[in-house]
Amino acid sequence: MNKFIVRIGVLSLFALLEVNAAHAQSQEAEKVGLYITQEMSFLNMTTTQAERVYQINLQAANAVENLPQNSNTQQIGATKNMESFTDILKQRNLAIQEILSPVQFQLFKENKIIRAATFRTIVMAKMLDLAQDQLDPIFEINQTVVKNVRKDLDLYFSTDNNRGKKNAQRRLHKALKKTDKAFEKVLSPQQTAIYHENVDLLRNVLREEYGTKDSF
Repeated sequence: MNKFIVRIGVLSLFALLEVNAAHAQSQEAEKVGLYITQEMSFLNMTTTQAERVYQINLQAANAVENLPQNSNTQQIGATKNMESFTDILKQRNLAIQEILSPVQFQLFKENKIIRAATFRTIVMAKMLDLAQDQLDPIFEINQTVVKNVRKDLDLYFSTDNNRGKKNAQRRLHKALKKTDKAFEKVLSPQQTAIYHENVDLLRNVLREEYGTKDSF
């Protein structure tokens, strides 16, 4: 298939997100979009690139903001919305690819820690209605947990014996429980309750990154 046609298709798909999100611009989405763009500074983007990437991140944040949320239980609905979150992030990444140089995009793809931390922070911003002063500590915790569990995740997927997998799985579970405690220090009691109700959704971010449905 002609690469030009593929690119037009990608941009058209992401444009649908922009149209849907345009009706619901919010300060929350602007806050998240700006924050995510700032956290991509490791790509050394030009001013023009940064502005265009910000618009894409804003569109993605708006699309996430517009996802339905059950007002009775304050739960997002893990299975259905995980698919929606993933689709939004995939379209965002494809649109970003059109703006970055091949070298920049390769660096973006290789940095699983930043990608997973960003994904988790976007989800939590929607889920918990995070305040501006909560974004930094939440992102840092997400970045730390992804960094800390990556070694065990790599070990989990590289070992062939059940004992090795179980040991890695045990360490993963312990690290994620420690992360829960770190979040509790930043979140309000209400946010903490909602977080624990949806904690498996955030585990799914790591599972999605590594392409597994295994429990940890």
